Amino acid sequence: MKNNSMFAGIILITIGLYFLLQQLDIGIPFAHVLFAWPSILFFIGIVLAFQGFSNRDDNKMFSGMVLLGLGVFFHGVHTFGYWSYYWGYFTLIVSVAFFMKYFVNKREGLTPALILLVISAFAFYNHVLSNWIKTVFSGFDLIWPILFIVIGVYFIFFRKR
Repeated sequence: MKNNSMFAGIILITIGLYFLLQQLDIGIPFAHVLFAWPSILFFIGIVLAFQGFSNRDDNKMFSGMVLLGLGVFFHGVHTFGYWSYYWGYFTLIVSVAFFMKYFVNKREGLTPALILLVISAFAFYNHVLSNWIKTVFSGFDLIWPILFIVIGVYFIFFRKR
């Protein structure tokens, strides 16, 4: 309960300071970045990840890392213009969250983390992989139908029942 009251206190102090500085016409440096909507995701994600790490709570760690990752991603897209909307970023964020979940409890989360990491790597490098596959298997265009025919004949005539 102490963590919840501390979190609520920090939020109320922050909101109060913001409105007090607005009333006194004191400018806040980088206010357009700090008070953008991705910052809400970012700060809640940091708090949840910290609570998950300090309390060894894998669910809070997972939720915190997803929110933190989404906050960083949306800041990169909207505020700074670094990235574009690409689905590989989302699978990478969830993969990192599963890795951190595994890091906290050492029981579960490693398998989905690795699978999502491979999917993310494929998403980011699929143009390189497709060119490599085309180069390696360029003569395979004529062979694969014949391969299917041979396997079909094997299943029909030679496979033992």
